[in-house]
Amino acid sequence: MTKQEVRAAALAKLAVQPGDTLWDVGAGTGSVSVELALAAPRGHVYAVECDPEACGLIRQNRETFHACNLTLVEGRAALADLPAPDAVFIGGTKGGMEAVVDTVLARNPNARICISAIALETLSAAVAALTAHGLAAEVTQIAVSRTRPAGRLHLLMANNPIFLITGERK
Repeated sequence: MTKQEVRAAALAKLAVQPGDTLWDVGAGTGSVSVELALAAPRGHVYAVECDPEACGLIRQNRETFHACNLTLVEGRAALADLPAPDAVFIGGTKGGMEAVVDTVLARNPNARICISAIALETLSAAVAALTAHGLAAEVTQIAVSRTRPAGRLHLLMANNPIFLITGERK
């Protein structure tokens, strides 16, 4: 699950508007999808996920958070069949980063894109996919630590760092 601090940063990077059409590609548990749905109450979110277990979690989270403007798209769906997005969060592509970015920008050349990466290879693929379309890639690394009690003390325990990659027209 994408941590709360990372979700907040991703939504800020996407500059979500109340009426936006949003895609969450590689939606996982749906934590980002739900946040997007709540941030765009007059818009619509399409959560694309191929793992059946994760799809079950997305359904649960949609109900729990009353995200009625969230549609689950199961499987490796043809993104080209979805309505053109205003903004897209890419949380996973199963190695198809270039194809996903190509599809997003073919549907809307001005779509706002935020890609999350925990692996250096994914970071590299994201930057390459964005720059191939003439976008200037901006990379932000987020490292979050949280306290954990240790007797009377509180220790900071680091979570794994994550990269958020966005692209802007030059």
